[in-house]
Amino acid sequence: MDYTEQMVMTASPAKLIELLLQKAITVIEEAKQLIDAKDYNNANTKIVRAQDIVMELNLSLDLEKGGDIAKNLRALYNYMYRTLVEANIKKDKKMLDDVKVLLEDLLSTWREAMKLAGSTASQIDVNKPKINLTF
Repeated sequence: MDYTEQMVMTASPAKLIELLLQKAITVIEEAKQLIDAKDYNNANTKIVRAQDIVMELNLSLDLEKGGDIAKNLRALYNYMYRTLVEANIKKDKKMLDDVKVLLEDLLSTWREAMKLAGSTASQIDVNKPKINLTF
């Protein structure tokens, strides 16, 4: 088991959300570079990877316990997913940037919330996403 796998397997649910957001940002950036290189097949693979991550984050939401925040996140994730699908069809870097900015904002907010939660962050009651961060 490599370092990344070990980190994912032992991560708290809160840390796993952070890792998923980071990975989505990374694969979007990689997809943009592949579009520039006109490597559309591999760009497609990266964008689909971002779509999978956004879908996993969406499906891990607990709408009952999360209330309005979870409902707002669901709407945001749905928007990001649809935008990624359209960006993939059109190979539109601007649309990818739009989603990337949203993910970066969400990541920043998530990190701040985890700092405020302090030592209780590992006990946050969210379903642990099951997505594999390596490929």
